[in-house]
Amino acid sequence: MADTTYRRLNELGIATEDADGADVLGFLDACGLVVWAPAGEVADLEAAYREFLEDAAACGGAPVADVELVVDEDGDESLHFLRGGEPVWWAVEHPEPGRLDLQTIMECVDDLEPAGDPRMFYALPGEDPDEDDAYVLATPEQARVLRDEYGLDLEGLDRVKAPPAEPPTADPGTLDWYMQADRARMTPPARAFLDRWTDGMADALGEWRVACLPAGFPFDFSAASLAALERLVLDRYPDRAAVIAAGGDPFIEGAVRYLGECLLRDVPCRWGYQDLGLSDAYDRIPMVRSNTPPGFLQTVIPLHRLAALAAERRPGLLAGSSAFLRAAVDAHRKAVAARRP
Repeated sequence: MADTTYRRLNELGIATEDADGADVLGFLDACGLVVWAPAGEVADLEAAYREFLEDAAACGGAPVADVELVVDEDGDESLHFLRGGEPVWWAVEHPEPGRLDLQTIMECVDDLEPAGDPRMFYALPGEDPDEDDAYVLATPEQARVLRDEYGLDLEGLDRVKAPPAEPPTADPGTLDWYMQADRARMTPPARAFLDRWTDGMADALGEWRVACLPAGFPFDFSAASLAALERLVLDRYPDRAAVIAAGGDPFIEGAVRYLGECLLRDVPCRWGYQDLGLSDAYDRIPMVRSNTPPGFLQTVIPLHRLAALAAERRPGLLAGSSAFLRAAVDAHRKAVAARRP
C-alpha cells in the first residue's frame, strides 16, 4: 500500500499499525477491523456462526460465549449466545443447507458493536452469491471517507447507533424487564413522549369514548369492539391516504390508542416509541412490540393497521393484528424450550 494511503488512514484514526496489503480492505483486515461472513457452504453451521461472532467481539465488543444453533419442535432455527453475559437471540433461516443466514447477520450485526464507542459495523456485501460479505468497523466519518476516497461501497452509512445501555434490573422476561430494556436505549425525547402517551392513556380513552364513539359502542377491548371500530373507520375514511392524513385528529388518535390497548390485553406486548431522526415507518409513531428478545421482535403500528383497513376494507383486519405479536411470542417460547440442557 502506498505510504500516502497509510498516512491518510492514520490521520483518520483508522490505521493502528503499519501493515502490508494490496488494497484498502486488505489493509483494514490486517488491522483487525474487518469481520468476514462466509457465503459458501460450511461444514458446521454452529461453528461458523461462533467464529463470526468471536471475530466480531475481537474488534472491541463484549466477549461472546455459549453459541448455540437452536432447532425448535417445528424445525425453525435460531441462534442463541451470550454477549458480555447477556443473552442474545437471532432468528435465522437457511435457504440452502450449510450456508449461513447472511441477511440476518446483516440486520443484527449491530448487536456486536463495541458499547460506548462511535464505531459501527458497515456491510460490504460480496459482489456475487459465492463471495463473502465483509463488515468494516469504523466511525460514520471514517466510513464516508472509505466510500468517497477509496471506493468501498459500504452499506448503512445513514444508520444511527443506539446509545449504550445498562442491562435491565427487573426479572428477565417480565413486562418491566422489556420496558427497562426499551427505555435504556431511547432518546430523552422518546422517553418523554412514551411517558406522556402511557400515563395519559385512561383519561385520553375516556375523552375519546365520550366525544367520538356512538352510544352503545362495546367499550370492553374485545374482538367484538374492534369489529365495531372497523365499521366506524370504514364509514369515515375511503382509503389509506385519508387515515394517514387524519393521523392527528381526535378520532384517529383515540382509535390508535384503543387498538393498541386491545393488543396489550390479548398478547404479551407493550407500547413503544423511538425518535432516531430516521425517515422510516417506525420513527416517531406509537407502536406495540411483542414481549420477546429483539431477535424475535414483532411490531404492530396501530395507525398503519387502521390505514390498511381503509385500503383493504376487509372485516377482521384489526382483530387479526394480534396474530403477528402472538407468532413472535410463540416462536420465542419454542426456541427456549428447544435449547440444549
